[in-house]
This record gives sequence, structure tokens and C-alpha cells, in this order.
Amino acid sequence: MYKAALIDIDGFLINSEALYLKANKIYFKKFNFEFTEELHRQGTGKKFNKWITTVFPTDKSGEEVLKERNVIFFDLAQKELELLDGARELLELLHKNFKTALVTSTEKEYIDLIFKKTGIAQYFDFLVTGDMVSHGKPDPECYNLAAQKLGAATSECLVFEDAPSGILAGKNAGMKVIAVPSPYVKGDETFQKADVV
Repeated sequence: MYKAALIDIDGFLINSEALYLKANKIYFKKFNFEFTEELHRQGTGKKFNKWITTVFPTDKSGEEVLKERNVIFFDLAQKELELLDGARELLELLHKNFKTALVTSTEKEYIDLIFKKTGIAQYFDFLVTGDMVSHGKPDPECYNLAAQKLGAATSECLVFEDAPSGILAGKNAGMKVIAVPSPYVKGDETFQKADVV
């Protein structure tokens, strides 16, 4: 019997993947570095500040790059961020039937902006943000923490994800994973590991 629904946000509930790609293209153009859709696909669902220094040659720290890029991203998000079709209805259904947690690799400041723009905070009993864990997805730490805080065994949790690293995090935590691939990662073989696609 399932007790808890653990839900990703970027690309699953909101149109942020398109905005991240746009912000990255604008930011990295300043360094004559082309941020491609393929790079975007590779980084989807990962902790950006840790991942970016593995693909972008720079003397800056991952934290600096993230901070500078986020100025552009937050500006875009203020204007263009919105819920994906069916997201609110799904959240209403899940919140009515399960304990719910939002589980994301991104920082709390960003989640506050999303909640302000979309009004979906009421659908979550608990939040796990990137600043609460040491290891980002595909490490299971974020999903294990959510289960613990909701008082659910890992076998009682359903994970809702759109990205390969999130699917692996859910599976690594021993949970059932329902995947809805975002357009940027469709076709990735990791989706075969999900329980439902």
C-alpha cells in the first residue's frame, strides 16, 4: 500500500526546462561557449553547480557560475514561468490521496519564487530542496529524506519524475518510479528503469 507521493518539479510540474535552456544560452554566450540542447539534456536533474564545471572550462567555481546564471534565469522565470498542463489537477489528486513531498535538486529561494508564481505550496506536506542534502540526484539521499520526514517506508513511496537522474535516485532509494519524460530527455535509456512511463 502506498502512503507517500514524492514529486519532482523542474520539467515535471513547471516549464522550467525551457527557461533553463534559454538562460544558459544567454549566459554562456558571453564566454563564447555554446550551451547546446545536448548539454542541457546531460545536465537535466543534476546539481548544476557540481555538474557545470565538468563541461565548461572556467576558473570560476560552480557556485559562482550558478549565481551569475541564476540572475538571468530568475529574470526569465519572473516573466515566463508557469505550470505545465494538468499539473495542478495531478497535485490535487495526489494531495487528496497521499502524504506529499516536493523533492528537488534546486535551492529553496527558487522554490519560493515558484510557489509565489503558481500558488502550489498548499499541495505539499514537506519540501526537500538541494540545500538540504549533500548529494544531488541520482544519489537517493533526497528521496530517503522525504520518506523519513513523511513517516513512510521506501516501499510505500511513489516517485514522480521527468529526468533520468531523478529516476535513478528513486530506484536507488528502492521506490516505485512513475516517469513522464520531458521533451529534452525523451528516448534516454534510463526510462526503461522506471516502473511506469
